[in-house]
Amino acid sequence: MDEQEDEKNGRLESIVKVSILIWSATLLSLSYYEPPSGKKIVDFDPTFIASIFSGSLAALGVQTSKNGRNKKDKLIVDNKTTTTGIK
Repeated sequence: MDEQEDEKNGRLESIVKVSILIWSATLLSLSYYEPPSGKKIVDFDPTFIASIFSGSLAALGVQTSKNGRNKKDKLIVDNKTTTTGIK
């Protein structure tokens, strides 16, 4: 009986996360869309909605990368052999 409740709660949690993702993506898209008439549909600062969008992506486990680097491509610097800043 307890497993069924956990599964039900997990489904509800996923539905809420996806709903918030769709809502924020819609508002974010509408904030940038400008029809040919020149009058925007919604006019607000999209920063808050963008943070909700990225937070909901993270909650669903989606990871985005800004510079396209993989974890294998990390730059490792060894500071033992450098003399930068030493007089």
